Amino acid sequence: MEKTMILDITKKKEKIANFWSLVLFITCILLSIPLHLFPCYISGFIAYNIVLKITPFFSKIITNCQLRWIIVALMFIFCIILITVIIFSLIIIILSDLQYIIDIFTQNTDYFSNINKYVPNNFSSFFLDHTKSLKDYFIDLIKDNLILIKHAGKNLLHGLITIFISFVIGILIAINQLTAQKKNTTLLINKIQVRFEYFSNSLKDIFFSQIKISLVNTFLTALIILVIFPIYRIHLPLSKTLIMATFVFGLIPIIGNFISNCILIASALSISLKISGIMLLYLVFIHKLEYFLNAKIIGNRIHSKSWELLLSMLIFEAFFGIEGLVVAPIFYAYLKKELQVAKII
Repeated sequence: MEKTMILDITKKKEKIANFWSLVLFITCILLSIPLHLFPCYISGFIAYNIVLKITPFFSKIITNCQLRWIIVALMFIFCIILITVIIFSLIIIILSDLQYIIDIFTQNTDYFSNINKYVPNNFSSFFLDHTKSLKDYFIDLIKDNLILIKHAGKNLLHGLITIFISFVIGILIAINQLTAQKKNTTLLINKIQVRFEYFSNSLKDIFFSQIKISLVNTFLTALIILVIFPIYRIHLPLSKTLIMATFVFGLIPIIGNFISNCILIASALSISLKISGIMLLYLVFIHKLEYFLNAKIIGNRIHSKSWELLLSMLIFEAFFGIEGLVVAPIFYAYLKKELQVAKII
């Protein structure tokens, strides 16, 4: 009788802990989107997993106490070197294509300034006046939106700092987990840790799927820039930068593709309207193909159909805006895992 009562109490406590851990975890994840903290979570997650991966290589030759500070020092050095290399690489690539950028401004000025001849009078006000260059237009645009640009720059700097702090927090959490003595933790903490593991696995699934999709997208883009166009003696400006930007922006779902497409079309426009039209049609073809790849790669990874992902993205976009589009596949993959564990689906 007493054993039955103890078992009932234990099961009841487990159900309560399970419920509140789920409520707390989902609340924290959903609050991180409007508070713009989700990128910080991803940064901390990456740091956490890097430390867990590299620790076994050091654990055999140094003690736990030494391990803590050596790993912290190595991770800081790694971050500084990586950021420095990326910045200098971008500067070198941009400087090497600087003349092309100047040519794009000059040629696109002619296209935009003369386009009034080919459009109805009702639409001519949307395009540049022939007396104003594209450069002057951008200068005026910057002057008119100076406060907004300052605010955006401040937000960008704040975001980079918080991401870096989150990276450090991720390192320290991983080190604490590796070096701390095993203690009796509460049932609630154990359940939260399990949910964190589910969410981390969902993030891994989406992230690695997005890398595959970005690689396919980059390969197809490089095919037209480096192979198809040169066959017809068409050499697109900023080819190296465009290919690199396509891969980097391709890692960001939805938004990244839009940004990379705008850059590609602007570059093609510097040659002619015809080439930009061909590029636009080719990009439409790529993204129609990418739609099926996206559904297949991500869907197979998280065992979901394309309409499920699209519906989750639609709902999250309605609630949280553009950031919701990025978070939706990750959160949906996590939620589906929770439902599978609970044997609801």
